[in-house]
Amino acid sequence: MSSTKKSSKRITMTLLVISWTAAIFWIGWQSPQLIGGPFITEEPEIKSAKFYPLEKFVISIPGDEYPHYLLLEMAFKSRSQNAETTIKQADPVIKNSLMKMFSHKHFNELNNAQQFESLQKEAHSLLSTVLAENDFAIELDDVLFTRMVIQ
Repeated sequence: MSSTKKSSKRITMTLLVISWTAAIFWIGWQSPQLIGGPFITEEPEIKSAKFYPLEKFVISIPGDEYPHYLLLEMAFKSRSQNAETTIKQADPVIKNSLMKMFSHKHFNELNNAQQFESLQKEAHSLLSTVLAENDFAIELDDVLFTRMVIQ
């Protein structure tokens, strides 16, 4: 009988070791789901900028002897989710603001290639302000003139 007691103890100890090992393995395997949630750092979603072209339009520009015409094609760079629909809705306000801005410029000022960058910055500042004043929720990263022809 003592051998059955020894055998029973061995079986119990073996089952205990196997159970313990299985429990530790399961906890180790499940630890990310069990305790990892609050400790896992989620990287913020990086919003990539997209470009939204506007239809080209023509603006009358004052000159010394006669008026000139400016053909302007441009695009907006934005990370806003609703940029495309907002730009379409704000199209009349955008074009009106740009027409006012360029109508106060002289032909010689626009014909100077070194003014290009400052004109883009001025348009960016103007349009950001105008869109905000008209309750259009969009964040303009940049205003790009993709084509500018003056005649």
